[in-house]
Order: sequence, then C-alpha cells, then structure tokens
Amino acid sequence: MGHKLLIALFGCILTLSANNQFEDIDKLIEKIKIPRHGLTKEQIAKLKNPFIDQRTLKKIVIKQKIIKMKRKKFTLRLLSIFDNRAKINGRWYKIGDKIGSYWLTYIDPNRAFVLLRAKGKQLRLFLHKHKRKRSLFQISEGRKK
Repeated sequence: MGHKLLIALFGCILTLSANNQFEDIDKLIEKIKIPRHGLTKEQIAKLKNPFIDQRTLKKIVIKQKIIKMKRKKFTLRLLSIFDNRAKINGRWYKIGDKIGSYWLTYIDPNRAFVLLRAKGKQLRLFLHKHKRKRSLFQISEGRKK
C-alpha cells in the first residue's frame, strides 16, 4: 500500500509541473500573437540602399590599393660586393642596372659601398659588417712563471 501511495503522489506532482509548463508555453504564444508594427512604405522608400554596386566597389578597391602602394617602404640593403657586382636585397646587380627607381652607378669594393642615383638624388649604400660570433673560450699561450 505504501508503494501505491508514493506512485500516486509522484503522479500528482508530475501532472502539476506539466500543467505549469503548458501555462508558460501558452503565455509565450499569446505574446507572439500580438501584432507588431514596422516601418511604413514611405519610411522604407526613404532608406538608403545598404548594398554597394559594383562600380562603387571597384573605385574603393582601387583607392585602397593606391594608398597601400604609397605606404609601402622601399628599403635597400647592400649585402655583399664581388667582382664589380653588388648584392642588394638578395639580388646581384652590375653597374647600369636599375634597382627600384635608382640606377647603380658606382661600386667601390675597397671602401665597401655602392652609389645609386635617381632624378638628382644620390644614395650611398655601405656594406654592413656582420656581428662577429664570440667564442666560448680563447686559446692563448701559457704564461711563464
């Protein structure tokens, strides 16, 4: 008899909680049924088109490319000199070659520099010495006592 009473009690609790859930769902449905008012046709007609046409998009892309090209820095670095040739930015050049907007006009292997010219500008690139590696130990002659 005790088990039957517990089963009946759980059955009542479940039906009450189910009724509460159904009441919540009914309230949500009533809220959805309320008519909502949007914009009028005149207000919609006055709105600006949110999409860009292809012509305008191409103009914007071209302007951005031009701006990026202007911002891009062109750095020149002399890496080595060998037999009247100079390695600048990883490529080998000889006198008379064009590098960007500059012309290579002179190579001085003794003083380790090259001379570049462009429209009245003159640019000297010097060969930078690499940092020397330090040894962990130094071999020296033994001291005499």
